[in-house]
Formats: sequence, structure tokens, C-alpha cells
Amino acid sequence: MWRTIAMTCGVVSCLATATSGSTTAPVISAMAGTERFAIERAVAGAARRLAEPECRRVLTDFSDPSGRTLAENLAALGKTPVDFFNELYFVDDRDSTCCRTRRAIAFTAPGHRVIRVCGPRFAAVSMSQGTYADAIMIHEMLHALGLGENPPRSRDITARVIARCS
Repeated sequence: MWRTIAMTCGVVSCLATATSGSTTAPVISAMAGTERFAIERAVAGAARRLAEPECRRVLTDFSDPSGRTLAENLAALGKTPVDFFNELYFVDDRDSTCCRTRRAIAFTAPGHRVIRVCGPRFAAVSMSQGTYADAIMIHEMLHALGLGENPPRSRDITARVIARCS
């Protein structure tokens, strides 16, 4: 319960103090130590990959439920992929049902910019499979741009990100 309250306060605080266009890096909230390092490493890796033209093509590979490509959604916001990625919020949600029972390492809902990370599990993956962890961050960004899931399957989204961004 206290983690939920702390996490909520952290997100609200970050949202309240952020101004449009002033964020230079994603906000990482409610994590420390190895977990924070792992998230920071994957976030930096994902941003570096998104700066590459081939990686950005992943935005044309997927569409939202209305049929618009994610590249079209991004263009409507007037953002580059890196700019949009830098406006995401990463919070530790290790006690959520998704983290405890679904073996997820990160998740969000389509159109939401708060990416929930299963801290300890993500750290283990990030430290041993850096490319995969970077791909997970980009995968979650695609959901933030409106991509649903099932279809496409989660593993298919990540596989496409790895193919484009490795």
C-alpha cells in the first residue's frame, strides 16, 4: 500500500513540475540502486537506437486500432521519436498483479506515457541482455503511441523492434 502511495505521489509530482518541451530525459521515479541503473542504461540505449533511421522505421510497422500508423500519431504530436521517448515516465510497479503473476518486465496501456517497470525482474534482464532490455523500452513506447496488444502478440512486437533496432 505504501509503495502505491509513494509511486502515485512521485508520478503526480513529476507530471506537475514538467513543462511541455522542457524534459531532456525520461523521468525515472521510485527506483534506486541496481534497478535504477538498469533502467537508466536501457533508457539511454533505447534513445540511442531511436536516433537511427532504421530503428525509427518500426513506427511504420504498426498501427493503432483506428488504422493510423504510429509514425502518423507521432507526427500529429509534432515530436521526433527521441523527443517523445524522453517524455515518458518510468515507475517501479513490482507489486502489481502484472509483475507478480504475468512474468511481465514492463507494461503500460495504449496511449499512456507512464511505463510501469517490474524493477527486480527488469534489472536482471537488463544486466544480462542489454539489447533485449532496450527493445522492451521501445516496445513500451510503441504502446504509449497507441499500439494495442493481442494482436499483435507481445513477442512479435519485441521481435520487430529487435530486428529494426539492433
